Amino acid sequence: MFAAGAVPGLLWAIACGGDDAPADANNQTSFQVTSDSDATGHRHVLTVMCGDLAGGDVRYTSSESAQHTHMVTMTRDELGRIAAGETVTKTITDGHAHTWTIMRPSTAC
Repeated sequence: MFAAGAVPGLLWAIACGGDDAPADANNQTSFQVTSDSDATGHRHVLTVMCGDLAGGDVRYTSSESAQHTHMVTMTRDELGRIAAGETVTKTITDGHAHTWTIMRPSTAC
């Protein structure tokens, strides 16, 4: 049997998920996009900052993989299209090719 006041606390924990997840997933300030793999099988990740979606051109540095990174430039138009919910595809050919299919997840920005 529960002591007085124990049940409301239990219900609150269940209603809030009872874990360490963010209280509101819609407050994400960035999102990540993984490239396709090249002929050697490696991939790279880009982190797009939500604040960049309303600005000018931005040059991102990918994650390091296979001992290198790539520079990916997103234009103001491309960032605006992503902010509007469209998908933008970027292919970078810097020694070898990688393609990122970039779209803003519903939980970000």
